[in-house]
Amino acid sequence: MRESAVFVWSDRALFIGARSETAVHDHHAIELCIALDALGIDMRAVDGPSLSGVPAALVRSSAPHQLAIPGPRVAVFYVEPHSPLGAGLHRWLGDAPIAPLPLNLVEAARPGLMRLFDVDSGLDDSTRALTPLISVLSPDPPRPAVDFRVKKARRFLDERLDCPPTQAEVAAHVGLSSSRLGHLFSAQVGLPIRRYRLWMRLRAALGHAVSGTPMTDAALLAGFSDGAHFTRTCKRMFGLPPTAFAPVDAVFMGE
Repeated sequence: MRESAVFVWSDRALFIGARSETAVHDHHAIELCIALDALGIDMRAVDGPSLSGVPAALVRSSAPHQLAIPGPRVAVFYVEPHSPLGAGLHRWLGDAPIAPLPLNLVEAARPGLMRLFDVDSGLDDSTRALTPLISVLSPDPPRPAVDFRVKKARRFLDERLDCPPTQAEVAAHVGLSSSRLGHLFSAQVGLPIRRYRLWMRLRAALGHAVSGTPMTDAALLAGFSDGAHFTRTCKRMFGLPPTAFAPVDAVFMGE
């Protein structure tokens, strides 16, 4: 059995492991926190309700909140609010800064999330584990087939994380105007180029850091100016420094 793992995609991330308490904080990513035992979660929104012993809670982007998890294991799912999934989660929340999830929905997801602690589980298992939640909270309409120029743009961005190109440079590389590429990329990837580039850099830096690379080196490899820049960006996105995710037993990178 592994004690912890991180799964990172281009617009979302999943952490499984141990979490205890956080002070009041906020972050850019939408957060779905799921207790993997019967002890539940205690959460308080600064400008909203307090939840006690709920099986799971969803937190709006940039909503100040405080969290306590008495049990030994938790799954925390972070979602980019500009993505189609993020928009669906915000619709589910309505005007609330935080909201509990129904017990039956959490119970449907827990077995799959618990299987991620098995050492032979991987990225496909994490996708299946999240499906019961995503399919109810934010049904994702099918996206159109990805244009070959968008695929080429993604490869260009992914290969140059240490020196990220501008949107104009990416557009010139694929033979489109900057505005046309921007519209096409957002429609087919689900994120603007700027947000996609940030997630890829965070994904790469976290992957290096939690695998044992010194923080400054991990930051530079992913195109951050230094370790402090990486730490600030990670805290702004997830509400936690990169050291909160390290060390972990396994790191998985998805599309």
